[in-house]
Amino acid sequence: MSCRTRLLFAIRKGYRVLPDGSVVAPSGKLRKTGNKNGYRSFCVNADGEYGYVLVHRLLAWQKYGDRIFEAGIEVRHKDGDPSNNNWDNILIGTHSQNMMDVPEQQRLEKAAKAAKARRKLTEAQAAQLRQDRESGMTYKQLMAKYGISKAGVSYVVNGKTYRNTVKQALAGKAGEGR
Repeated sequence: MSCRTRLLFAIRKGYRVLPDGSVVAPSGKLRKTGNKNGYRSFCVNADGEYGYVLVHRLLAWQKYGDRIFEAGIEVRHKDGDPSNNNWDNILIGTHSQNMMDVPEQQRLEKAAKAAKARRKLTEAQAAQLRQDRESGMTYKQLMAKYGISKAGVSYVVNGKTYRNTVKQALAGKAGEGR
């Protein structure tokens, strides 16, 4: 069962979210919510099939209706905290707006982690590549030796990637001049 189907089932059954982010079951009682990847959620039984409904999506539906299902629209937490389902904190917008809701430091850490995961070289290999270039190896030779593109070699040589290695090399050169 899709997230949308579970959400629509919960709406039809009468689940709702209060302005403070609390969930009310069809019986009128407050419903406990769990934490799923940082997002508040609750479980529903849709005709014998259990699944989770995200609280922020239910609240967004209450505020914006079916607009939350439009292509390119995401439910946003204005303060970037996925567990804060307060009425004033839930908005809809584009993916870009949603990403900008995340505090800058967290965005930078996430980007650095993603970039590091895609790297093909270790810091030691990047340092060796720079040394190989300084000792006269051509880009073509470096591409073959390290199995990376010309752009990849250029980024390493010019310090656009593996900046820590550049800082370490510069620190080492500064120490040599003493």
